[in-house]
Amino acid sequence: MAATPARLVLRKNQDRRVRGGHPWVFSNEVAQIEGEPADGALVEVVDFRGATLGRAYYNRKSLICARLLTRGRDEIDAAFFIKRIERAVRFRETVLPDEQALRLIYGEADQLPGLVVDRYGDVLAVQILTLGIETRADLVREALEHVLRPKGAVRMADSPLRTLEGLPLSREVWWGEVPEKVEVTIEGFRVEADLLHGQKTGLFLDQRLNRRVAEAHARDRRVLDLFCYQGEWSLHAARGGAREIVAVDSSEPALAAARRNLERNGLAGRVSLRRGDAFDVARELQRAGERFGLVILDPPALVRSRKHLAEGARAYRELNRAAMGLLDAEGVLMSCSCSHNLEDLLFHQVLLEAARATRRPFRVLEWRGESPDHPQLLAVPETHYLKCGVLQAL
Repeated sequence: MAATPARLVLRKNQDRRVRGGHPWVFSNEVAQIEGEPADGALVEVVDFRGATLGRAYYNRKSLICARLLTRGRDEIDAAFFIKRIERAVRFRETVLPDEQALRLIYGEADQLPGLVVDRYGDVLAVQILTLGIETRADLVREALEHVLRPKGAVRMADSPLRTLEGLPLSREVWWGEVPEKVEVTIEGFRVEADLLHGQKTGLFLDQRLNRRVAEAHARDRRVLDLFCYQGEWSLHAARGGAREIVAVDSSEPALAAARRNLERNGLAGRVSLRRGDAFDVARELQRAGERFGLVILDPPALVRSRKHLAEGARAYRELNRAAMGLLDAEGVLMSCSCSHNLEDLLFHQVLLEAARATRRPFRVLEWRGESPDHPQLLAVPETHYLKCGVLQAL
């Protein structure tokens, strides 16, 4: 019989958030610890009267000292992970049926805090973000193999979030066969994903819905795709009927991948690829009097932390001002941000200030904020960084 877990006793009135569904316990909410749990071990979480709130894994090194896995007293074994993973997969198959490339498991949204799993065809990209999941990696692997039967998996243990848990960073093949480039179909396009060396987990899965919007605005327009990465925005613009597309990125490997993606989809002749810093290229195009009917901005995170917020907001403002200056009358700007610290209201303010600087009126066609930053509500199939403003110059 397994040893009884240690207990985390919460302070009086500090159980309300957990009772309301939140899966995190912060260290300053704990009145006492009964027993001597090792970091990564399971603990019972109870209120100040001793009433059970659930089972969690513990890490004294993290401000979030406990993350709940269950509200009951379930055994946290392979069968537990199999059940949770099966439920997560059923949900994704409902909202995104028959998709080869998608996020199957998203941490707290699937009651598996610290575990994120993306599927690329027959291969998995598995992010292990917390010590609690790191300690149970063998159980996770057993469950993933049982439910999904992949040909191989990459263990993506290189997120900066791991440093907050006292964990080392790495990215490597976990098991099975993982090709250098995985080719998958996403939104009807054949594209490649580099799981071992690419950005994110290989592709930017979180922009699926926004790219559909870009496609709808592309017909008969000249399109500028800044920070094009592997060309997925340009693929959508081409399918949407754009008459010309200029795609810009500073990375030669990214442009080479974009070229291959365009070729495998028969669209290489529709897109001009240009290497350069997007900020510089936008200014050069503006000085040259170039105009576009659709400008797509999907930069990397320009605000890495709260201490860089002011500097990053200025960069977003300048970038959007330059993009707005490149628009034809009635041209459309799709401006995205994956910077978590640039909250919705501030992003809205940045776009407003950029528009004022151009002295042009704009109408908002669409606004996509990120999902609520609350683990109870993170039920988006992929990731929740979907901030995107769609504005039209008048």
